[in-house]
Amino acid sequence: MIHGSDEKMHRRRFLRAAGCVAGLGALNGSAIAKRLVLIETSGPEQISRVEWIPYQTDQRGPQEQSQRRCAVRITTTHGAQGWADWSIEALADDDTTTQIGDILLGESPDDHANLWRRLYEQGVPLLTLGAVDVALWDLRGRMAGKAVHALLGTQRDKAKTYLSTGFNFGEPAAYADYATEAKDKSIGGIKVQPYVEWDTDAAFPDKDMAAYRAVRQAVGDQWPCMADNQGAHSFDDALRIGRLLDDLGYAWYESPLPETEASIDQYIALAKELRTPICAPESLGGAYQSRLRWIDQQACDIARISVHQGGFTACLELAIACENAGVGLELHDVGPDAYPHLQLIGSTSEDVVGYAEITSLANDTDPMPGRTTSEAIYDANGEIAVPQTPGMGLELDWRYIFSHRIR
Repeated sequence: MIHGSDEKMHRRRFLRAAGCVAGLGALNGSAIAKRLVLIETSGPEQISRVEWIPYQTDQRGPQEQSQRRCAVRITTTHGAQGWADWSIEALADDDTTTQIGDILLGESPDDHANLWRRLYEQGVPLLTLGAVDVALWDLRGRMAGKAVHALLGTQRDKAKTYLSTGFNFGEPAAYADYATEAKDKSIGGIKVQPYVEWDTDAAFPDKDMAAYRAVRQAVGDQWPCMADNQGAHSFDDALRIGRLLDDLGYAWYESPLPETEASIDQYIALAKELRTPICAPESLGGAYQSRLRWIDQQACDIARISVHQGGFTACLELAIACENAGVGLELHDVGPDAYPHLQLIGSTSEDVVGYAEITSLANDTDPMPGRTTSEAIYDANGEIAVPQTPGMGLELDWRYIFSHRIR
């Protein structure tokens, strides 16, 4: 991630220490109205408040259910604030709220690494832990007046994208047409997610292979294509599909088998048989620690995680492990809950995290309800810019959030 052995060692000492980020001490500056980016400090900064603010977005989901979200806001004794805007499933119950407050209140934001470990060891649900962790990183960046990637050492200001199709997209020809459209828009590649029957977990290996062939034929030999089977196949079918992907030159083969600790031996065997890199595990429980064994046992060539699985810290720790092991890392898409992924991408090289995943070609620039920051969009070169504003780079519309608060 950071070039040069001395710089790497310096950075790893920083990451393993109790969150000692340069610039997070006393800062001279003025608070920007409603953003609280630069804070004047006159003594030790301590966490004084953790707020959970569930709210309605006035949007509707696939079954027309009301879309709800949760803002998490952390405030310090000197008025600095950091936040995260998360899926409603992260909302802490009363016991967990008390547990988190007991660990965070009165502590220094500089002690972030230790606070993350304590929250994790106390069994705070990973989705909830992720929201708190992102808010803490946002706080640290805002206190320093830097983007989070700058705290770690910026390596790039944009990222290549690839498009995921979604499962059961249509007949193979529909996949091929969509891939062609993505290529014409200069997107960096496509991940084909073929067929699965969700109610029964039934798989369709022959149809999957037809979709993989159709896409490769449509876009030519050189444009990157990836395969994602959502853990649907038996070993024999996964091996048969994998050999086709070898012939077609696919960039990786994601989650071909069920992802459990019991399946790791099958993943090891499959990886030995195929030239196509194996990307896994995606759905395995736990944070980054559960993925380290897969790397150590060579059960995957590319690891996969999201901020839902323990937050930015979990993603960062896995990125370090991947860099040390010489394997790649792929992150879930850069949608509403995964905005911090761009911060990690900004602090890594393409050898570690190659792409930012998108799930639509729509490129909608309208902010989501509750935000003033537009969603990340790709440019004419098919690349997404890494945010440069302090913290995670996400500004919230607090007037909207509080006026739509769920009591």
